Amino acid sequence: MKRTVRNIFLIALTCITPLKASKASEIAAPDKALTMAQTVQKSGQKNTYLVRQVINKKVTAIDISRHFNYFPDDPLNFFKNYSYEELESLYDREGETLLDYQSLLPSGGTGGAHIAAGTNYLEHGEEADINEVFLFPKFAKATPSYSQIRYQPDALLDYEVELCMRWVEDLEQPEQAKGLAGLFVCGDFTDRATLLRKIDVGNVTSGHGFTDAKSGEKRFPTGPYIVVPEDWSSFIDEITLSTYVNGERRQHARANEMIRSPQELIEMIFEKGSEPLWRYQNRDAVLFEGNTISNDQTLITGTPEGVIYNTPGWGYRTAKSLKWLATLSFMNSGPITYILEEYIAESKKENRFLQEGDNVQLTATYLGNIEVDITK
Repeated sequence: MKRTVRNIFLIALTCITPLKASKASEIAAPDKALTMAQTVQKSGQKNTYLVRQVINKKVTAIDISRHFNYFPDDPLNFFKNYSYEELESLYDREGETLLDYQSLLPSGGTGGAHIAAGTNYLEHGEEADINEVFLFPKFAKATPSYSQIRYQPDALLDYEVELCMRWVEDLEQPEQAKGLAGLFVCGDFTDRATLLRKIDVGNVTSGHGFTDAKSGEKRFPTGPYIVVPEDWSSFIDEITLSTYVNGERRQHARANEMIRSPQELIEMIFEKGSEPLWRYQNRDAVLFEGNTISNDQTLITGTPEGVIYNTPGWGYRTAKSLKWLATLSFMNSGPITYILEEYIAESKKENRFLQEGDNVQLTATYLGNIEVDITK
């Protein structure tokens, strides 16, 4: 990139950004990955950009839509029409545009049906007391990197930061997953009360309850841009995921610590993903329709440890079982239902989960930041 006075000024400003956002604000070198973002005009036209720098909640970028006179809904469509090298060659082009971070569209695309992995990090599996990676569908529209989630008194709202992926082409067989894919950071917000009430405690890895607890409006905030590496498998080694709640770090792990790689998750999905093995709103659900994972479906690869929820230990369960007997509650409910409802009630009373006024920041190296406010 040419060192103009403007670029030098922007680089200097980078040095004074908050430490926790510094890595997430870095942009990958174009010979390693291309960082793309979109804005929408009043006419509804979407412009796609190559992002060069991020600083002080703004990005400098090259408008590649104007260069090619091509305005697709999905920035990944550029890779269907132009080679990686052809797009990379535009990175040092003159005439960059300065865009406000909040004007950038969600990187999660326009699809509403996605595929998520549960307990794909060892330590998270330990805190959730689940020792197996499993899958479930998530139904939600992507929201922007600056989002709000309304506080609901009956919910136990929890956060999860995740590495997400969408492929350039539809996938009809697992081997195709080795092709070009876009990576972005996303949030998987969860109502733990719904999950505890609907989970199949005899077969947790069936995924039952997870879809209802994690789907719905504004449960899927996504980062400001989508990053397309030449080799996504090695690029993942450089990504670190973090969550901050009111400035306090809660989650922090390298993405390559996941138990099953994205390639292995895709293989799992193709095994039985088209069968109606899951449930959502009391109806059968599948991971994908027909024989294809469409490129508007996101693979949500799992979250590391540090979420609010921890499965109650044996001491807690024993004490509540004795209370269940002593209070004659066995006349109204079984022991498991009683223990779970006790946990939900205590969690609400003690405000253990996200509350109105909380601020959640989700970050990932090279993939940007998500900021979510919990509002009234």
